[in-house]
Amino acid sequence: MNKSKYLECKDVQDFIYWLQLVCRNKEGCTFTHAYESETRGKSNRTIPWSCNTLFDAYQQYRWPFSYFNYSLNKKVKGETWDESKATLDSLQLQLHKAIDARLNEDCYHACLMILDWGGVLGSDKKGNKKKLNELKIVLCEYLNEVKKLFESESVSLSRQYKVTINNNDIPVVMNAGFTKIYSLLCKDFIIYDGRVGAALGLLVRTYCEDKSILEVPTNLGFYFGNAKNVNVNRNPSKPPYKFKLLSSSSPVHIRNNLKANWIIQKMLEDNCGEFSRVKNPVRSFESALFMIGYRINR
Repeated sequence: MNKSKYLECKDVQDFIYWLQLVCRNKEGCTFTHAYESETRGKSNRTIPWSCNTLFDAYQQYRWPFSYFNYSLNKKVKGETWDESKATLDSLQLQLHKAIDARLNEDCYHACLMILDWGGVLGSDKKGNKKKLNELKIVLCEYLNEVKKLFESESVSLSRQYKVTINNNDIPVVMNAGFTKIYSLLCKDFIIYDGRVGAALGLLVRTYCEDKSILEVPTNLGFYFGNAKNVNVNRNPSKPPYKFKLLSSSSPVHIRNNLKANWIIQKMLEDNCGEFSRVKNPVRSFESALFMIGYRINR
């Protein structure tokens, strides 16, 4: 099923229409969310967070980040939406410049910074840095082919995703780290991590409850990811609604990412209230999901 076929599905169309109403706070379609956020370190103190609309969730964006900037040869830190946006704009420019010039070393450093910004870098022996090291000698070509794949109108919700480089098929890597690279690589491609998946699941559950739908429609069964802190629940399941946990399967993660991209892109084509008036509505809506998905109340 490709994008056009997916968006023709009635359950998908109905959910998109409901989301648009929620974004505009119309016809009784409202969304509020609140939780206690853990502080870092050994403190048991928590910080209250809440939103009274989806747009308010975006406005309440806060996420401390720190990464090593190879261009400046120093650590860069930030927390606000504007600071993150400035960082991502700069990293996106570096990434595309390196790919266009086919400079694998520069591309590699841009990807390292993106992963480091996201707190998902890993090491030479495991995790995303190890995967990046394995792709390093063909990184520009790999990312260029991935961009073509994900931006193609024919890309579908298939069982496997591969790109061909030097007559060799290479499986597309996807996880909470590489989705951050692809979000800066491709047009209107959101960062789909565990928090975003949890928020989408919560919205689908709320939609089902509002419309008295008794089970999660197959096309809207978004996968969530667990938090590192076992005390933080991100499972949006609540009887009779069940959502699945993201695994290490790249194809599953890609399918979820593509469906989320398509829904958000289509949703934002029409009036979505304040989201329609910001410079980057896709990134803004993604940020709202990120904040909502930190914790799902049981």
